[in-house]
Amino acid sequence: MATRQPRSAQVEIDFDNELFLSKEKELRYNSYFSSVKLHCEKWLSRDVLVSNLAVVITWFNAMGWLDYICSSHTIYPRLVKMFYANLEPSTTCVANSFVLGAPICITPDLVAETLGITNEGITNFHDIGKTEVLGICLEQPNVNPIMNVTSSHLPIASRIILLLVTNTFLPKQGSHTLPSECDLKFVACVKNGTQRHQSSQLPSKSSRLDLHQTVKNRSVGGLTI
Repeated sequence: MATRQPRSAQVEIDFDNELFLSKEKELRYNSYFSSVKLHCEKWLSRDVLVSNLAVVITWFNAMGWLDYICSSHTIYPRLVKMFYANLEPSTTCVANSFVLGAPICITPDLVAETLGITNEGITNFHDIGKTEVLGICLEQPNVNPIMNVTSSHLPIASRIILLLVTNTFLPKQGSHTLPSECDLKFVACVKNGTQRHQSSQLPSKSSRLDLHQTVKNRSVGGLTI
């Protein structure tokens, strides 16, 4: 009588597949992204950007944002860390990732649509005031920018985009919730298709050093970041 063969065991998953696409991406998150503390200042090095985020380098460069990203202060909330940890390799300007069980596909068109970028309006970086800029960036003057990022009713892809953009281009000044005037003006110019390659549009290093002395934990759709 033939010996009965044991059932083949199920493949063991040795990583958190609800948060990551693979063991390699989980290790990437734990070894690199999770080490960036929320309360510490972290200047984004061009070398780090090129080596780790090559998938979006062309995308940022084409929009004229690369120099600004590499010279401004960046926070890595947990959702954004997961976005970059799960980012798929690509030779195009499309960023495919995975966050909290949801696939994320970010294209330049999606960013333009989400942010409402147009080709008219502001023509001079210095000719706009802070209140006017807030209205342009948020379509609602006198609104706390954080509310746009933490609104749980927004689709996850929109929240990821808003987190990426808010934490890259709208750093909070000290313990205040409003972004700096310079950063607001920059984003307003981006939204209105203004030329944004002039060095005068970038905040000086000394002004940037005053940003983000303390960053408090915030909640995005119930997730602490």
